[in-house]
Amino acid sequence: MENLKLSKIAAKYGQLEHNDNNYSIGGGLAGDAFASNRHQDAKYDEGKLTEGKATQLFMKATGLSIEVVKEVINYAVPNMEWHHAGKLPKSYGGGMKKTYFINSHEIVNIATNWDSLVEKLEISKNEKRIAAEKKQSSEKIKQEFLTANAKKITRVEKIENWALFYETDKEMNGKYGWFSSYGKSYNMTEYYSGWQFESEEKFNEFRNL
Repeated sequence: MENLKLSKIAAKYGQLEHNDNNYSIGGGLAGDAFASNRHQDAKYDEGKLTEGKATQLFMKATGLSIEVVKEVINYAVPNMEWHHAGKLPKSYGGGMKKTYFINSHEIVNIATNWDSLVEKLEISKNEKRIAAEKKQSSEKIKQEFLTANAKKITRVEKIENWALFYETDKEMNGKYGWFSSYGKSYNMTEYYSGWQFESEEKFNEFRNL
């Protein structure tokens, strides 16, 4: 059954154009607000809505919760336009906030294909859930195999047989404690953790799991 409210949204925003590339405006802050010039341009663009306003619009049209609507919008527009505006509290690291915008073409697409987007989102979530469950099951099988067929090694400088060693971590012991040394080039001793196999047959069996 057609949702008339969604149809009205599609009809309204289908008539509106938007600034497709406001990066030509240049960076810097607008003179009258703690916001970037690009943010102000997007804010007063009749063909754009902030993510918050778009969420409210589709909540009223569908009667769904804010969580569900935001999820659908972010699924439909994974790489939203954004610009700096406002200050973040120091407790959040300071700096400037980000405001996200959705343009008229994106709004029309969401309104026109709402049911399809909801369905595709559910399929995507189920696929991710199944993939996560498979990964969890695979990791459990691997861990059980390691425990039964290899010797656990924790933070040692030298490995007996690299050819039969399954490395799980590489660390250094610094002033403030242990830290991962992957990608680091400090002049410090590296310590290895992992699992040492005794037979090539078992090691190959593990790698094929």
